[in-house]
Amino acid sequence: MPAALKQKGTLVLATNAPYPPLEYCKEDNKTLIGYDIDLGNAIGAAMGLKVEWKNISFDSIIPGLQAGKYDGGIAGFSIEHERLGTVDFVSYYLSGGGFLIKKGSGTKVGSFADLCGYRVAVQKGVSQVDALTDASKDCVAEGKKAITINQIPDQNVVVLNLASGRADVVVGDKPQVEYAAGHAEGLCVVSTYQTGHSIAGIAVPKGKKDVTTALQAAINHLIENGDYAQISRFWNTGVAVEGATLSDQYQKVSAPWGVGPDGTVNKSLVFTDPAAIPPGHTYYYQPIREGCA
Repeated sequence: MPAALKQKGTLVLATNAPYPPLEYCKEDNKTLIGYDIDLGNAIGAAMGLKVEWKNISFDSIIPGLQAGKYDGGIAGFSIEHERLGTVDFVSYYLSGGGFLIKKGSGTKVGSFADLCGYRVAVQKGVSQVDALTDASKDCVAEGKKAITINQIPDQNVVVLNLASGRADVVVGDKPQVEYAAGHAEGLCVVSTYQTGHSIAGIAVPKGKKDVTTALQAAINHLIENGDYAQISRFWNTGVAVEGATLSDQYQKVSAPWGVGPDGTVNKSLVFTDPAAIPPGHTYYYQPIREGCA
């Protein structure tokens, strides 16, 4: 247990609601619930600490960690090359993403390359923004129309843009788009994907090895005693990892879905030092779902 955390008796975690089913508010618009919230509270309990939640904008979390305002940030952060220069991570779930459309719209999107000319709504600051920007450049280079990218701070408003016809597609994390499809009439997930390093982690201020090690031990304890699996089942996230690892360690996760460019089914991904992973992604796409577009 880090001495500073033990002394204050609290674990201050920053998150960004609404992003269901990971984090969002009850009808009182104050009480936080979701997969990340339950897991964060369980981590705190395993460490013998009370969790203090800070609900802030997604793109404010990492700067807040750098400024020492929070002990950790848990908001579906993908562990990416660009982020590893500013924060450390403790892995806790297998991420990936998906494309949400209006059912029966004829929008057959099976990859980022299929988005040329479409209006795409996405939450501000998430990893998909870079992927969309790169894909749009490729569209133009191929003589096709650019992707119209609308970054919106509130994920509920992102989905509302699609439902109201102001967007053709929503791109987001797989659990989030699956949740939206199940709770909003007339929407469906047309395809999902996984990247070559689709691991999400709890972000921690750079160099706080005592904190990352303590969080890792707490998560692995929850995996061993079954609480982690119970939380994953309750929120129907389907994103479990075999064990929590630090961003300077080897990472291995099961990924029983995803088809690579050569048609090979991608069943397991092995991550060496993530700091050595070059920028960019290799995408493994699921086939377009029948009956959606």
